[in-house]
Amino acid sequence: QASKEKISFGRFEVHELAVFFRNPAGHYEAINRNCSNYYLSEESVALFTEHHPQHPAYIIGQIVHIERRIVHPGQMGGAPRPNSSGGRRSPASMPNPYNLPGGCEYFVVTVAMLPDAAR
Repeated sequence: QASKEKISFGRFEVHELAVFFRNPAGHYEAINRNCSNYYLSEESVALFTEHHPQHPAYIIGQIVHIERRIVHPGQMGGAPRPNSSGGRRSPASMPNPYNLPGGCEYFVVTVAMLPDAAR
């Protein structure tokens, strides 16, 4: 119960609450003390903007999944590139859209809406 009432600002874990603010580049980035490069998943952004016609300045949600990714040297930001078979790359091997430097670790966080957030 306590994790559903307190917002995490240090270490993020599944079932905890987190706050994501829209940064100047338009991405929702977690507010935290010790951990950088935590971004809200596209699916989570879509869920919240479905209930709020304009992109909110911030989003509070309960963490349901955290995916660790590393920017491979030479990768640039942007959309996924096709692989040699013509399909799309898997999410873990996609270039990062956050323009982070090669070798940088980052996390894509999926959150669930809080019951009162849909009002």
